[in-house]
Amino acid sequence: MSKLIIDPGKFRQFGNPDGAAFCLGTSPSVINYVELAKDAAYRDYQIVLLDDDFPAMLRDRIPRWAHVLVISTDTFFQSPEDRLIGAERKLLAMACNSTPTDISALRHFLRCVEETDPAAQEEFSNRFFELAEMGETLEYHDAEFGTTAVLQLFVQDLIWNQQAGWVDWGEQQIVPSGEISVLPIEITEFDAALSLPLNGEIVIRGYPILHSGTPSFILRDQKRIYDRLSRLRDNPIKATVETGVITHLEALSGGARDIVDMMESMFAVDSRYRTVWEIGHALNTTHEILLGNHAMNEVYGGTDGCLHWGLGLTPYTQFHLDIISPGTYVTNDQGDTLLGISGQRAPERVCSRAA
Repeated sequence: MSKLIIDPGKFRQFGNPDGAAFCLGTSPSVINYVELAKDAAYRDYQIVLLDDDFPAMLRDRIPRWAHVLVISTDTFFQSPEDRLIGAERKLLAMACNSTPTDISALRHFLRCVEETDPAAQEEFSNRFFELAEMGETLEYHDAEFGTTAVLQLFVQDLIWNQQAGWVDWGEQQIVPSGEISVLPIEITEFDAALSLPLNGEIVIRGYPILHSGTPSFILRDQKRIYDRLSRLRDNPIKATVETGVITHLEALSGGARDIVDMMESMFAVDSRYRTVWEIGHALNTTHEILLGNHAMNEVYGGTDGCLHWGLGLTPYTQFHLDIISPGTYVTNDQGDTLLGISGQRAPERVCSRAA
């Protein structure tokens, strides 16, 4: 297999090297394939093998004044607290452990990272929040099926997370980047009594991602569940949502019946899957979907931003299900479109296999 070329000079989120070092932390299954391009003005280039204690690595093995990229395919990478990163590092981490990720997939998503435009993401994020703050609600529409669900913005505390734009010293970002998410609680926490103030009907159709949690599981079970859900690309379902909880599913095509059965089975095993725990507003408009169960597809923003729904939350539930839904567009209650293309399904940009 050909080398995995990593060119840190193309990761625009970092900004200029400014005499910093570049450090790649990666897994045993990747390290022998890696080759670093050394064309940028970094003072040094390093590759280190990840272990289970990343905070200790930051303290003892990763240099100060460094741009750090983490590619952890073999073990779950727990993002460190910002104070551990320190004011003299910038950290990017690829989301490549919750779904199987081989070298070919890494090559595709590294290209997506290189093509990410942080300045455009900053502009998109600023416009999104400016329009959201003009009203009391956000509305999620599907033009083909005439559905609408309404998120109340001020009836309870909501937690907004932005993984987009530039990375400053002391900061970290999941890459490929480009998401504004909203949850009822901090993303590292879970409370089954909480839910988003979302009511109405949503259409779930598009590209699922089935993330695995850290407890014991069998890869073939993850694949079996994903394979049944993958038919969502051509077989939509409609969900009735009451205060953030799915109370009814309806197949909108003959092929969607099996998907409804799979989701109902998940609900029966763990009722927490009924909760729309996260709404993700993806804004990476240079990203290209790689067909298959790939966590890094999550930030796919189409041409004008793209919505995804998140059910469950690892490690509290065994799986976290994201469903990228290009047919959904988002407005405020003034009629301004924040995400997607009003009144129509956005064109899709899909790669069938990695380069």
